[in-house]
Amino acid sequence: MIIRIFGIFGLIISLYLIYAYDFSKNIICIGSGCEIVANSSYSKFLNISLPYWGFLFYLSVIVLTFIKKLENFLLFILVVGAIFSIYLTIVELLIIKAVCIWCLLSAFCSWIMGINAVLSNVKK
Repeated sequence: MIIRIFGIFGLIISLYLIYAYDFSKNIICIGSGCEIVANSSYSKFLNISLPYWGFLFYLSVIVLTFIKKLENFLLFILVVGAIFSIYLTIVELLIIKAVCIWCLLSAFCSWIMGINAVLSNVKK
């Protein structure tokens, strides 16, 4: 249940960032960190904006929570997503030297889901 809830939060964040990146070009943010991060060379992966990857990630997670047979695959995706979010947060802090609150909220969702999945799997 926790994974679904944070998956929905992450999906909403991703949808907002898709809109802000590609349609409005105006990100509501505390300070200028979001604009700096969005305009950096790290805002794309394989030439696709990270919010689209986030959307795909969160949507996949939500769908996979309903498919019991793919529980191990969901665990794998959540761990990879959490690690990728750690990497992106480090990039924000150490390389870009700007913080995007939306990115941190998305990372938090990813970390909570990953930790929850690992702990749930350990209990089994």
